This record gives sequence, structure tokens and C-alpha cells, in this order.
Amino acid sequence: MFSSEYNFLNFDSEDCTSRGACALSPGIVSLQELVLYFIKQASFYIVKLADFNLHNPQIEDEIINDLASLINLNEYSEKQLYNLAMQCYYIFSNSKNRYINQCKDIGIEPDIIDEYIHFYPDYSMSKAITSGDILVKRLYNVILTENRNFMQILYSVLKSTCQNISKLFDFDIRDKISISDILNLLASLDKFENNQSSLFDFINSLSVLDSKLQYKLAEVLFEYYGSISEVMVSHSTRKGKCILVSGNNFNDLINILELTKAKDIDVYTHSNLLISHSLEKFRKYPHLKGHYGSSSENCIVDYGTFPGAILLTKNSKNNTEFLYRGKIFSNDYITPQGVIKIENNDYSPVIESAISSSGFKKGRQKPDTVLGFNDSDVNKLFEKIFQKMDSGKIRRLFIVGIGSFSDAPKEYFSSFFANLKSDEYVISFYYESGKNNVVTLNIGNYVPLMAYVMNKLLLGNQHLDHMYFIFPACDVTSISGIIKLKNIGASNIYVVSCSPRIINPLVFETFIKNYSVKVLSNPIKDLKSIRKSTFQ
Repeated sequence: MFSSEYNFLNFDSEDCTSRGACALSPGIVSLQELVLYFIKQASFYIVKLADFNLHNPQIEDEIINDLASLINLNEYSEKQLYNLAMQCYYIFSNSKNRYINQCKDIGIEPDIIDEYIHFYPDYSMSKAITSGDILVKRLYNVILTENRNFMQILYSVLKSTCQNISKLFDFDIRDKISISDILNLLASLDKFENNQSSLFDFINSLSVLDSKLQYKLAEVLFEYYGSISEVMVSHSTRKGKCILVSGNNFNDLINILELTKAKDIDVYTHSNLLISHSLEKFRKYPHLKGHYGSSSENCIVDYGTFPGAILLTKNSKNNTEFLYRGKIFSNDYITPQGVIKIENNDYSPVIESAISSSGFKKGRQKPDTVLGFNDSDVNKLFEKIFQKMDSGKIRRLFIVGIGSFSDAPKEYFSSFFANLKSDEYVISFYYESGKNNVVTLNIGNYVPLMAYVMNKLLLGNQHLDHMYFIFPACDVTSISGIIKLKNIGASNIYVVSCSPRIINPLVFETFIKNYSVKVLSNPIKDLKSIRKSTFQ
């Protein structure tokens, strides 16, 4: 029996206990503020240089990658963030000096912006944290509370947007317009830090851009790796040498598969690379055996129990600090402490490690799962749903987004689905049910594919008032997605409460209030509240 005391607010507890804390340390907060400060300062001078038609694509891309990397802020050590802050300092210092020298060369007075701290290249980590503390205190002394919260919401959407621009880099696609928009926003942001209306506009514009980038990523994914199909994915393992590939970079996975296709090494995916199993190009590799691990968030257990080499691709989860065993490799922008850096896409150390590792002694059988979808089937499904909504046979359509792989949300949705009425229907992007009025489109936790499918669902649809959007996870991507939905007129949006490690509780309150989002708690109570507050 489902407990009436069950609370959706505790869904992030597993993520907290994996690291022993549910809030960011003061040092991490200060160093992030220092990174953001240098990025904004650098962007100002980069935009000024662009006015002289002087561009440095490498530096511009580095800023995008820096911001994207901050998505995994709660997984970084102070040392890693200190190194990132120093890197951003040099970008700022060099950009400023280049601009000043250019102004001297052409005989004009340079436009220099205020600097709130004095910082020097020989600063130790403790001095860097102290500088970040000054910036944090400035936020509280100069910027109004509500505006300060809007700034944090903006940073969340900015990180999500930059991550998607960075993912396009993996396909050798450089979206110049999007990069320019980001740099111009960063360059002018301090001018509007106490202008709530402008901050609100910035946030909304970024969420629209983020959504477009996600859809573009889905299209590029199909272009590079072929059509998507509904397939059965193995979660079992078999005896033999093995490599685990985790993160978001599909090209790294292809490279590993190519290099090992003539060797007796099995390859398993992890995290967001699950969706690769449903793509045409990856299905051509018989030694791509399946997906390892039950949770993209539970990396400590997954990495710790995998008996082969592990490659962390771009934007992998980085909570690897207790796993220094010489078997984890990465070519990510920021390499986690204790992880071996891969240079110039030379994967030979990964393969050598796999060969020298013990591998699976006998393997383990686990149930397969259905993954992916067929485009034509989805189109037909949505057409039928719309017809039933037109006729009144479906009065409420619930869209359940990507969530945690842990048992808690599964328990919630098991009860939620069990208590649906016959005129209520669910499209779920992860959680399954045997009920006829629940259809699951398992997209393997890959957000761009949800944007692709949602575009089909929302394009020209006149039933927004009868749609209920449920976000079972709270992160920068879901925050951006919620804002995009509000921009197109969606009014029925529900989200799990954000972990303090993702977003400050006061910032979350501002977000909930200003975007009229409801917080999930208990499936029975939530359904009752939904039915009571809408048409009967």
C-alpha cells in the first residue's frame, strides 16, 4: 500500500547521500562567483574587440565550455574550480590587454568597466576564495534580493544553453549566432543586475534559444548516426574484458567501438549514452553489448563495480574522488581529480587498461528494456490522442518528463498511474506502466530527443489548457524547459522540489512564484488537487 506520507520533496536524497552533503560549500560558491566574474569581464572586452572585427573563436568557445562545465558544480573540488578560475582570469586579462592595445593603435580612448576586486596571477587558492567571498558579499549588498534570485535563475538557464552549444562542438558545429548572443548578454549583464524586467527578458530569451539548440542537437544526432528505432537494450553483462563509456559524447563511443571491433573487448554504455543503442550506426557494432548501471546519478557504485576500463566523455558525472584505481580516463574539458587525462583523442591507454583489467568473471543476467521510438508510430499516436481530446474522450493529458532512475520516483508514478481515470492519458519519457492509458517513450535520459518529440506534440496544438507537464527532476535543464513552456502559454506545470545543491531554496521559491509552477508532493493528493483546480 502506498504511504500517504510519501513526499516527492525527498527525491534528491540519494544524490545528497552519495556525497554526504546537500548544499554547496562556501568555498565552492565563492569560486563559482569568481569564475562567473572573470567570464563576464572577459566577455565585455571580447565584444569590444568584435566591434573592431577582431575575433578569437578559440577563446569564445572556451568561455562556452567553461559555463557548460559549471553544470556539474556540485561534483567539483575547490582545487578544480580554482584552476578553472585562474584559466578564466587569464582569458579576461589577455582580452582586456588586447583591447587596450588596439585602442592605442587606432588612437581612441578605451572603454574600461569597473572591477570589483583586485586579483593577481600569483594568488593562492585561499586568496582566490577570499576574492570570491568579496563578490558574493557584493551580491547581497548591492543587488536586491528578488533580482539576485533572478540572476541565479538566469545562470541556470545560461549553463543549460551553453551545454547544448558545447554539445554541438562535438559534431564540429559552431553556432556563431548563439555564441555571439551569449557573449553579448554576459558583457551587458552587470548593467541590468538590478533591472528585474530586463533579467526576466534575458531568462525567457535564453530558454527559447536553449530549446532550439536541443531540437537542433536531435536533428544532428540523426544526421550523424542514422535513424532512431524502438529496440530492446540489454542490461546484462557477460564474461570477458570490457570498457565502459559514460557521458554525452557519441563520437568518443564510436571511436572506442572502431578501435575495439577486432579485439576481444566488450563495450558498455553508461549515463546519457544509453540512447546510442537505438541509433542505426551504433547497432552495426555487435560488441556494443548493452548498458551498465541502473542510475546515471549513482556513478560511485557503477564505476566502483565495473571490472574494466572507464572512459568519461564530455560532461560526465564527476563524483569519482574515491575511485583512484588507475582505470578511469577522461578527455573532458575539466578532468576530475584522480582521473587519467586522455590527450589528442589517443584512446590507447583505455584499451590497454581494459586488456590488463580482470573483466567480468562470469557476467550477470538482468531484464532488458525497451528503448527509442519509431517516428511514424509517434506521429500516429499523437494524431489519435488529439482526436480523442477533440471528442472529449481524453480530458487531461499528462506529460511526464525525464527523471531519476531510483526507486522513489518509480513508486510515486506507480501510484499516480494506478489512480488515473479512464479519461486521463499519460505520455511518459521514462516511467512505465502496464495500463492502456499510459504510453512510454524511453529516450534514455537524452534531453534533446525529448525536445524533438515535444515539438511534434506541441506544434499547432490547441489543447495546452488540458495538458499537465510533470518534471520529476529539478536541474538546470528542467528549469529552462519549464520557462520555455510558460513562454508558449502552458499553465499546468509541476516539478519536484530542487535540491539545495542544484538551486538555493530562496531562489527556488522565487522561481516557483514568478513562473506559477506547482511543487509535487504525494500522487494521490496531487491528482486530487489537479482535478479540483481544473474543469470537472
